[in-house]
Amino acid sequence: MKFRWVLTVLIMVLVASTQTVAAQVDSETLPEWQKLPSWQESYSLNAAANSQELRIHGLRPEMTIGFGGRYDRVVEAAQLNLDFMISPAMVDTVSQIRVSMNQEVFGVIALQKGMANTVQKRSFNINPRLFSSYNQLRIELVSEVFNGQCTLASPAAWAEFLDTSELELSYRQLRVANELSYFPEPWFDANDFSELKLNFVSFGMPSMAATEAHGVLASYFGKMADWRSVEVVHHDVEPAPGRLLQDSEWRQEWPRDHAIITLTNDQRPRPFDDLPEVAEPTVMMLANPAYPAYKLLVIAAPNDTQLRAATATFVLSSESMSGEHVTVRPQELDPRDAYAAPRWVSTERPVMLQELVDHPSELQRSARNTAPVNIELRLPPDLFIWQRHGIPLDLRFRYTPPLTEDESRMLVSINDEFVKAFDLGESGSENTEERLRIPILSGALGQEADNVTLPSFRLGAVNRMQFHFDMGTVSDQCSTPPLLNAQGVIDGNSTIDLRGYDNYVALPDVQLFMKTGYPFTRWDDLSQTLVVVPEQLNSELYTTLLMTLAKLGGATGYPATQLTLTSVGALPETTDKDVLIFGARPLEAWLQRFGDEQLQQQVNRKTLAGREQLLYSPDLALRNSGPSAAVVGFQSPFSNERSVVAITATSDSYLTRFREALTSDALSNDMIGFLAVLTPARVTSYEAEHKYYVGNLSWSNRMMYHLAKYPILVTVLALLALLVLVIALYRLFSAAVSKRQ
Repeated sequence: MKFRWVLTVLIMVLVASTQTVAAQVDSETLPEWQKLPSWQESYSLNAAANSQELRIHGLRPEMTIGFGGRYDRVVEAAQLNLDFMISPAMVDTVSQIRVSMNQEVFGVIALQKGMANTVQKRSFNINPRLFSSYNQLRIELVSEVFNGQCTLASPAAWAEFLDTSELELSYRQLRVANELSYFPEPWFDANDFSELKLNFVSFGMPSMAATEAHGVLASYFGKMADWRSVEVVHHDVEPAPGRLLQDSEWRQEWPRDHAIITLTNDQRPRPFDDLPEVAEPTVMMLANPAYPAYKLLVIAAPNDTQLRAATATFVLSSESMSGEHVTVRPQELDPRDAYAAPRWVSTERPVMLQELVDHPSELQRSARNTAPVNIELRLPPDLFIWQRHGIPLDLRFRYTPPLTEDESRMLVSINDEFVKAFDLGESGSENTEERLRIPILSGALGQEADNVTLPSFRLGAVNRMQFHFDMGTVSDQCSTPPLLNAQGVIDGNSTIDLRGYDNYVALPDVQLFMKTGYPFTRWDDLSQTLVVVPEQLNSELYTTLLMTLAKLGGATGYPATQLTLTSVGALPETTDKDVLIFGARPLEAWLQRFGDEQLQQQVNRKTLAGREQLLYSPDLALRNSGPSAAVVGFQSPFSNERSVVAITATSDSYLTRFREALTSDALSNDMIGFLAVLTPARVTSYEAEHKYYVGNLSWSNRMMYHLAKYPILVTVLALLALLVLVIALYRLFSAAVSKRQ
């Protein structure tokens, strides 16, 4: 009996070994396009720290860097390379740097005084099994300094990590099941904090309806990407006329990545010859035919019209999908109301701070994790805050009470500008009697019973609120250890209240467009927007269009389900919608058909080099030989409160410069006024000569706002009004006296 059991075990081991050897042989003999890809990536600690200071010291001894991990890949090897400098005040016997990944220590560096004043380099191999979908790299300083009598924790004991420190990871792609219940993975993974790359595949340039469908998809993925930048790559895999591609050649045209494609029943090119026709719009998840390790999202429909309708329904209903394919029944979608964007702070009700973060843990900090609580505050871009003292914030927070009275404080900032500090006393929560309203204009602070006010002169369309718990320390004659068990949390029920605020803004302003997509995003589904493109798109314009729509979807948090593409020739004689123009040829056709009076009002007296090439003006200061791109805004010729924004370039190939600005805060920050011109060297912006205003401001406030720009005129009018009143009263009293006599 025992012999039979041993024999069974030996057979099982032999079979397993045979299968392993066979798998290795298959892996070695498989063609390159069928293998699971592997590659290396390096991440700078400075970039991963997200503006966190790469410095630790005795009183703030810990630094934590978080980063995600995609579910469709696995880490096979990892190495941390640290370049750092230390303080010469370290005590040799106890000072050390402890490094851990997801709470497991994998390296220790003993620190000596002799290491000061020189750059130290250390490398650690990290067990790949320590990595998960969300990872925390923690670097901790254990240190003391000697003050002549004893050792103590002190900021004089510090270690600072240089920008050259990096984390090197070796990845292996994993095969993913054809299961749509994971959607939007693997095309978008929320645990991946890097730029989102969208690969759109087409056979030739897509039709206008198919491009609309792709635009809706791009805006959906932009919504999912949120704060991440989005790069769109177009892959036209149709061979040139008369060219027959060999097997190895056609694969090179396809992306070695996850991709998206739309098909109609009359489109069955290689390698979709065997894909059956569909009676209803269908969403399928297939292996990428060129590189099976990756996935292909296929949206198939009988014709272009059903394809466009099905895509809008699909992006609003994708959370309930299951299986390898789903059938989509297009629904009639009603246009949404203005200012309904989910990512904008509502002006209809108080908004709780917990609605502005992804997870409640983002509102909590400890003495070990001293990074400020960051909350992104996206206001309606045309929020009218003139003559307002600020935006009221009903702030509540809790903290660990200090053992004795010390320097513990909670600091409130907006866009890195200090607003207010709260002393952290023995109560363990905020003291409402200490809350103050911070005025927008000069003057003394005034008492406010139940709120803090964010000064409105510091606010823009996209803002960052910061709450920094600065925990104090306990001291005696010889030691000042930090309170490592101290905790602080911003109550998620704290509210910000924009009720009663109007919407009114001066245009044109291309920065509002670059940052938030305004004025088009007033209606987050783009139901009040006409997007003008050439009748025949090229790859550059197609990519620029989709990246712009992804930006708009990220700004509003809602896909462009009412997107309408058209050409200048198909436009009606008049329209009560905002117009977004892509490309030099459509802009030229627009100006020829509808006139350039509104644009010339802005361009006059501007010595703009290359103006004829960009804006088709005969008055030319200089004629450029090099490339340039531009974003220009002007009032619609059809309505006083509608706008036209055009994205143009001297050649469509230079629209890459605009796409750089679309994903770069540094470039978009310099784009202001009615026109921003992007050259290879710089961004040049031009202020508007004539501004127009859009919004729902009452006539009385509108009159007061515009009169406030002319104080002398207001003074004269006030004196005239007073004079008229005095004369009227004089005549009234004179008449009364005459009657008595």
